[in-house]
Amino acid sequence: MRSPIVIGTGLLVSLILNAQVFAQSTVKLPQLTAQTPTQQILKQNTQKLRSGTITLQRTACFGTCPIYKITIFPDGRVVYEGERFVKVVGKRTARISPQAVRKLVAEFDKLNYFSLSDNYQGGPTDQPSAITSLTIGKQQKTVNHYLGSPNASQALTALENKIDAVVNSQRWIGSKNDPAPNPLDANSTQLKVNRQLWNQQKLKDYSFTFSRSCFCVPKATQPVVITVRNGQVASITAVNNKEPVDAELFQQYNSIPKLFGIIEDAISRKAASLQVTYNPKLGYPTQINIDYNQQIADEELFLTISNLQPLN
Repeated sequence: MRSPIVIGTGLLVSLILNAQVFAQSTVKLPQLTAQTPTQQILKQNTQKLRSGTITLQRTACFGTCPIYKITIFPDGRVVYEGERFVKVVGKRTARISPQAVRKLVAEFDKLNYFSLSDNYQGGPTDQPSAITSLTIGKQQKTVNHYLGSPNASQALTALENKIDAVVNSQRWIGSKNDPAPNPLDANSTQLKVNRQLWNQQKLKDYSFTFSRSCFCVPKATQPVVITVRNGQVASITAVNNKEPVDAELFQQYNSIPKLFGIIEDAISRKAASLQVTYNPKLGYPTQINIDYNQQIADEELFLTISNLQPLN
């Protein structure tokens, strides 16, 4: 009678041991949770969101499309930079709630932003682009969306419009019902702001590289280095051989204040086209393109200013 009892007990022990092994192996099984790349980055950087930013930049088109950039910081600070065809040219700051910023980040997450293509191109060639970016911790993603592209989703366009809506960029850009901004008025505003910025530097001693493209003698188009001391031109030398050049050929352009004067003259003469790019830190013009009269050929002027260096 002992044999069946022993066999039964051994079987019971075996079952218990197998159950324990099975339970332990079940506990160690990893949990499989599907996460998008954007969700993974958000999870990895939960404590680093304070170092993140959102940007939206809208570029030029063949027309009067607003050109501006918006930067949104996690604490709610907003920086607007209007360039052309906008109601407000220049920089403005505003503030939204940190909760609103987090909701925008959630919109990026919903779109799975970090898995999007970097560029969406193609389609008709007269549209502007919307360039967005999201930075979270050390992770950064930029998407260049040409608005005529047939490959981009409507959700991306909706995200871009959402950024505009949250910061109320309309107050700076203007509405479609507003009169079309006069580009010369915009240039006047830019000139005033950047000339003031340059004057604040109080630079009297500096050098810069200057080149001109025009229908004029070849010697007048060679790149030169212009050195200014105490507000007056000290020397003008050729870039290629460091030799002095004919200073009279560059008399109109031999200082930053004179270059501001060229811009002011084009505005007062109501030039058919005037495009100016300024250095964002010092305010001096880095590119000046002028077409004084579209009906007259060979009178266009293209100036480039680079490598400006303060001198001791």
